Amino acid sequence: MNDVIEIKPGLYWIGVEDPGLRTFDDLFPTEQGTTYNSYLIKGKAKIAIVDTVKEERAEEFLAKVKKLVDPADVDYFIINHTEPDHSGSLAFMLRHCPKATVVSTQAANTFLKNLIHSEFPAHVVKDGEVIDLGGRHVRFIVAPFLHWPDTMFTLLEEDGALFTCDAFGAHYCGPSIFNDELPEYLKDMQFYFDCIMRPFKDRALAAIAKIKGERIEVVCPSHGPVLRSDPWKYIGYYETWCQPVTEGKRVVIFYLSPHGNTEKMAAAVAKGAALPGVDVLNYHINHLTADEIRDHMEEADALIFGIPTINRDIPKPMWDVLAYLSSVRLKTSLAAVFGSYGWSGEACKMAEERLKGLNFKLPVPFVRTPFTPRPEVLEQCELLGRTIAEEVLKK
Repeated sequence: MNDVIEIKPGLYWIGVEDPGLRTFDDLFPTEQGTTYNSYLIKGKAKIAIVDTVKEERAEEFLAKVKKLVDPADVDYFIINHTEPDHSGSLAFMLRHCPKATVVSTQAANTFLKNLIHSEFPAHVVKDGEVIDLGGRHVRFIVAPFLHWPDTMFTLLEEDGALFTCDAFGAHYCGPSIFNDELPEYLKDMQFYFDCIMRPFKDRALAAIAKIKGERIEVVCPSHGPVLRSDPWKYIGYYETWCQPVTEGKRVVIFYLSPHGNTEKMAAAVAKGAALPGVDVLNYHINHLTADEIRDHMEEADALIFGIPTINRDIPKPMWDVLAYLSSVRLKTSLAAVFGSYGWSGEACKMAEERLKGLNFKLPVPFVRTPFTPRPEVLEQCELLGRTIAEEVLKK
């Protein structure tokens, strides 16, 4: 799409599309491609551009700006978030916009210096600060850790347009930039939330609390559709996804058991953990989806991992489970490990080291056994489960 698109009089989408993208940041699948959204605001006295696009699309981006204004007349680049897909073309654009000042949070300013490696005119804003563009005012709402520490929202007050960078976005490239002209894409939005925002649920709720009561007619994110139809519905989805889903005390066991031995140990751990007031969930990981595993992690007051050793290592499916720990907002730092092995038994120690690296507390040493667990080993597993449950009940 080579066109600039008017969102409201004097407010334009000047982003670029990447419909063929299938992996974002070498991490996340993007079945629907993505967009890199940027916006241009014309005031009576000043011109502002909100966010830029990735470096590889800088020439295309500049061409879109030229369709609306002389780049030499641009006064501000408002950088809500400095991730390279939003700031990558900034250095290029500053060479074509010689009078422009970069507006950002202090954290973003620091990051940009390390990204651009050259001096640039800068204005660091505080929460609630306003810049007058001439008949239009942009107000800055600092929203750190959505999903970097540099993030802010920008509210174009007279138009009720909220620029949120990654928040409320989606990797979705359709035939229109407007949500009301597209098929339902909620699953893409939720997948984006799960991949990027899920570890920062408390920060998302704090940011939403700061915009409650504002007149918001359109949400302009940095990826995916512009939310001009019922934007509060989509903000509400975030609120729902950020809510805690359980009450009471819960111990969750995840295990993998190629030959049934670690499964026997898991049953003993679950038996020991089943104290009054403690709900115990015992799962073979192959029976769960990745989303279900992350859900259970967030609900847990303690996490116990049953890990066999295969080829002197943790099997890849369990490594994947341990990797999920950094992608969710946990309410616990309590964990334990057990597992069966054949002749070397490294996996339990590796798992403990991984958990300690994530600042988990491990109040009981791992229990491991060669091949089939003997009765005394199953007793140790029961004790492990009971010890963890007792720690949970102390909270």
